[in-house]
Amino acid sequence: MTLRVVHVCAYFAPAFVYGGPPRSVVGLSRAQQDAGIDVCVVTTTANGDAELDDAIVARGQYDGIPVRYCERAWPRSIFYAPSLRNVLASELANADVLHIHGLWNATVWTAAAAAAVARKPYVLSPRGMLTAAARAHHALRKKLVYPFADARVIRGAARLHATSRDEFEELNRITAAGRSVYVPNGVDLPPATNGCRAPIVLFLGRIHPIKRLDLLAAAFEQVLANHPRAQLVIAGPDEGGHRATVAPLFAPFGDSVRWVGGVDDERKHQLLGAASVLVMCSNSESFGMSAAEAMAAGTPVVVTRTCPWPDVDTHNTGYWVEQTAGAIADAVDAILSNPAAALEMGRRGRELIAANYSWPRAAAALIREYHTIAR
Repeated sequence: MTLRVVHVCAYFAPAFVYGGPPRSVVGLSRAQQDAGIDVCVVTTTANGDAELDDAIVARGQYDGIPVRYCERAWPRSIFYAPSLRNVLASELANADVLHIHGLWNATVWTAAAAAAVARKPYVLSPRGMLTAAARAHHALRKKLVYPFADARVIRGAARLHATSRDEFEELNRITAAGRSVYVPNGVDLPPATNGCRAPIVLFLGRIHPIKRLDLLAAAFEQVLANHPRAQLVIAGPDEGGHRATVAPLFAPFGDSVRWVGGVDDERKHQLLGAASVLVMCSNSESFGMSAAEAMAAGTPVVVTRTCPWPDVDTHNTGYWVEQTAGAIADAVDAILSNPAAALEMGRRGRELIAANYSWPRAAAALIREYHTIAR
């Protein structure tokens, strides 16, 4: 008998304005389909400040994955969708397991309640939303809501899924031993590049306070002193108008900085293939998808220790550094100053991703957990 899994998330493809989580759920769902699992996604029509087009909603699928898009209504900021409860009741009637992605929103609260009514077990993937940095964002609201909503969602989960070892340790601190599992996200391997790269420093992610673009600006000023031909490319959607806040920090660099906005997968792979180094200096990341995608493309990375990538250090695929402008600048300078060593870092990074971070591997690990809790 085929296992049937329903994934629930507050936003889903093609709402890539929300960064890595929608792409992660797409990758996981597709890999589980390929493994023979019956998969369905239930989500809202959220697409940043707007809603997804009616044509997308009516299509009822994304890249071959069945999707039920539920119209978002007031209060839109907490991803409330009035029809979600009934849609979930319908989908869960013939499902074996529910998989909830994220926290701190009405979609998640409704999904956990629907699972209880349907008497179905669920896996919860917090997606980094229990880290100190994530809880500090809208801290008062989260503190007030947590005991009545999100704490119940966590208690009701049959499994808690961490995508990094740091997150796994955090989940073990707040819940009983044995309930949490560590399964990293997968990453698709693009075609290998020829290794001829211009001095391009790449940032790939949401323009959001947690990403610390202020640190990147300070670091790039130091990089330019040693590499006056260096270019900084900032790729990612502007969230909450934060670009207007940080853009003045980059203005003194003139044409050395390019803002390219949100990019599709094709453009993203082009940027990763052309870049000399990718920088990630966020206050926190649940997984850090852009660092993994850069290594998959054979691009060295500079990642701060606030992000869960000790593999960068242990496998010498770049530099895992303190979260300071000086440390970031020194690491970028080292990569730009030694193209031969950078090429070897990129090769090792690609090998690391191929060996340890594939979507079939992630899908298989979670399918084993689904079977266990379904029994």
